[in-house]
Amino acid sequence: MPSADPSHSRLLDLEELESEKTPLFVIKIGEITPEYDIAFCNQPFRALDLRGPILAQGREALLFRSWTLALGDFKPEYYFFSRRWVVEYAGRSGSWKIIRAISSETPEKDQQSLDEKANRNGHSSNDRGLISSRSRTDLDKQVKPEKPKSLKSLPTTNLNARWESIQTMMEMSDVGVFEYNSSGKLMHANEAWYRLSSHPGILEHSEFSFMDLVYPEDQALVMSMWNRLALGRSVTFEMRWKPRPGSTDTAQWVLSACVPVLDDEGNLISIAGNTIDINAQKKSQAAAQAQVEALKQARMAEMKFARFAQVSPVAIYIYVPESGMNFVNDQFFELTGHAHAPVNQFEWFDLISDEDVSRVKNDWENMFKGGKSNGVQFRLKKTWVNQDGMRSNIWVQSSSYPELDESGKVISIMGTLFDISQFKWAEDVQRRRIEEAWEAKRQQENFIDMTSHELRNPLSAVIQCADSVIASLQQLLSRELKAPGQSLSAAKVSAEIRSCIESLLIIVSCSMHQKRVIDDVLTLSKLDSDLILITPMRVQPAIVVSDAVKMFEVECSQSDIKLTFHVDETFKGIEWAMLDPSRLLQVLINLLTNAIKFTKDRIRKTIAVTIGASWTRPPKCWEEITFSDDERDNINITDKPEWGHGRKAFLWLKVQDSGCGMTMEEQKKLFARFSQTTPRTHVKYGGSGLGLFISKSLTKLQGGAIGVSSAKGEGSTFAFYISIRLAYPPTDQIVGRASQAQPILDRTITGEEAMRMIKLNVLIVEDNLVNQKVLRKQLEKFKWNVSVAGNGQEALEWLKHSIYWQPDSDSSPTQADSPKHDLDIILMDIEMPIMDGLTCARLIRDYEHQGLLASPSPAFSQLRRLSAISVSPIQSSNHNDPFSASLAKHRYSTSSLDSNNNPAHRQFLRLPILAVSANARMEQVEQALASGMDDAISKPFRIPELWPKIRGLVKRVADADADVDL
Repeated sequence: MPSADPSHSRLLDLEELESEKTPLFVIKIGEITPEYDIAFCNQPFRALDLRGPILAQGREALLFRSWTLALGDFKPEYYFFSRRWVVEYAGRSGSWKIIRAISSETPEKDQQSLDEKANRNGHSSNDRGLISSRSRTDLDKQVKPEKPKSLKSLPTTNLNARWESIQTMMEMSDVGVFEYNSSGKLMHANEAWYRLSSHPGILEHSEFSFMDLVYPEDQALVMSMWNRLALGRSVTFEMRWKPRPGSTDTAQWVLSACVPVLDDEGNLISIAGNTIDINAQKKSQAAAQAQVEALKQARMAEMKFARFAQVSPVAIYIYVPESGMNFVNDQFFELTGHAHAPVNQFEWFDLISDEDVSRVKNDWENMFKGGKSNGVQFRLKKTWVNQDGMRSNIWVQSSSYPELDESGKVISIMGTLFDISQFKWAEDVQRRRIEEAWEAKRQQENFIDMTSHELRNPLSAVIQCADSVIASLQQLLSRELKAPGQSLSAAKVSAEIRSCIESLLIIVSCSMHQKRVIDDVLTLSKLDSDLILITPMRVQPAIVVSDAVKMFEVECSQSDIKLTFHVDETFKGIEWAMLDPSRLLQVLINLLTNAIKFTKDRIRKTIAVTIGASWTRPPKCWEEITFSDDERDNINITDKPEWGHGRKAFLWLKVQDSGCGMTMEEQKKLFARFSQTTPRTHVKYGGSGLGLFISKSLTKLQGGAIGVSSAKGEGSTFAFYISIRLAYPPTDQIVGRASQAQPILDRTITGEEAMRMIKLNVLIVEDNLVNQKVLRKQLEKFKWNVSVAGNGQEALEWLKHSIYWQPDSDSSPTQADSPKHDLDIILMDIEMPIMDGLTCARLIRDYEHQGLLASPSPAFSQLRRLSAISVSPIQSSNHNDPFSASLAKHRYSTSSLDSNNNPAHRQFLRLPILAVSANARMEQVEQALASGMDDAISKPFRIPELWPKIRGLVKRVADADADVDL
């Protein structure tokens, strides 16, 4: 059998152990029992999967593990899990144990052997072997072989008497007394030990049965103490038994004192000891420890609170009613602005803004009376600067919690102050935004109402005047039909004609008014979408402004308003400049329209327009003008390359009237969207409330600003300035105002005369029958040859019967051919059914490229040749033309026959196409030009506005301009 003596331990050879046929495993042992761990197991052990049963939590597995860990004279064999196990020491110092399963026996056989052994000892395995029930003879038989020599020499009577005395004392004592043999089996114990350990009263127990009664957390400790005793050393230690059945304790604490009993040769005979119940002491100790721990935790909590309070971003304070402030953290001083000082040297309410002191006192008085504080918001005397750059008092949210004694009296008040200034500012901003949104909604509704009024009110006059003209003409015709031979008197006919002219002038005036309202709405939409572009051109500013002023001469004359135009001395020496004339005139026309509107009902009626220039921003020299925008908002647009390299300057304009004037409060409402000075302004004077807002936006886009100076009853002066660059005059341009500054009325007459002198062939492509009929009638008054097409498809079919259609370039027309249409220009609508204008224009250019549309053959050489040239947008009389920026990018190639009119050498033809559409946005114009159109004019338009467009596109009209000043 393997050695169970540590002095005869073998070396560990894991390869040899692995090759053994019997299951085995190796554990680490020692005086201090380590955590149970199977360090090695061989293949048969692993095959039977014995690790699980050994490490199980049951009683049998616990006793088996205790047996394997035991040192000293322990039982060499142990039955567990239907196997007989033996132990062998291993390692150089015997610090390892090899545990083998050497055989397998059934539990019945094992139980039989136990019963036979019990019968040999004269006891049943079910007897309760208390000391008081055991005879002296039985005890003597059990102890005699193990007695030391000194006891064997004593007389038997003395030994019995001594034993009985000891037995009586043990049974009377509350101290538990026990004795175990060296194999870990209980030999005897008194009633106190059984009571404390809850050990069953059966003498025959398996080895180390006491381990099943030990509290699980103390099993390693008890096993370590056993091993020390087995090595011959006494021990005293505290341990816990498992609680007795029915006990409320979690464990039974005892103090154990144990000694090894040795024979004369020093061999271990047994282990004896006693146990004392220390449950009460442990409870007192636990209570004391808990109290100490509680005090420690309280001190730690206090330290944590102090650290938390110091680093907290929230101001924290503790207020004691009798003494005032008891504690404040650093953030309290930071938030309130009070200098760091002892807390008893400042008054709490002195830190609060005077307006809110009463509110805070009321809240605290309520807490002193036993009430609860719901928190209060108030202002401190300290101030801060918000995101708007404004300085105001700091707002805080106070949360206070009173601490009460048993009688309900307030001992102290602990509270926090949280800075809510940002939230209050945000609330104020949100409130203002909501108010502004409601105001914007109200203004928008007013704008819709005013716009509807401004559109519907002139419409009523248009309808009535049209009815009046129709009635007058029908009356003249009726009289002629009733009395064919009788002619009406010249006076009556003249009176009727004058009435019709007056009605038609009203119609034109109302229509122009509606157009201005619509233009304002469209301009506003473009401003909101950042679609307004500033396109600089080389112009003469004085002439541009002079022409605009002349446009209002007739209207002012009808209202007896004296309109004058002055050139300031600061403008001398400035002839040509780079600026956007259309945007300049849009602002000036708005101001002149307002001036006429507010002046025509006054006794003194004067309007003066002054133009000037400055090398610095005019706000520095016009102290009487209050400008709407701050100078820092101005845009330096003249730094862009399209403005050229001339010297920078500022062009300014003043419009001074003798109107009703405004108060300062009324002036503050100007230049805002949908805003008018008073609610009665719209009722009395009309308007949409957009003109000045648009003017302000346009001047800002041009690097300038607009302002006003006014006094109630004395009139107003509106002034604005824009950024410009000086420019050199073009080489082919006649410098001077005399050649260009002609009255608008004279120019209109000259245009009409020119239109009558030049007989043009026009194709109108328009799907709206009313517009088609009206435009055709207007052009036919000038004796022009006008054809119409309802859509792009009809236009292409019409072109196939024109003199330019060449299906076979080698053939020439014969006398049998049908008459061919002549054509000078196409007026093309964009939005049409079947085929739109963009598609039609692209197809026309494609036909030209293929040679299907080409210069006429020699048979038609007497016809006039066509050619397209570029036109400068400044030639248009429509100063608000939105297409100027796009047209400046396009140039048109010329086309002609060769010098001999030889059809074999015909060059590329380009028919002039003028887009005529209500699509007025810039990208729509760009789309039209990209599709092949040459120019564009937006609806609605007047015939005098159409003529410059035609004159710029038709070559032979331009040739006539060179011979006759048209």
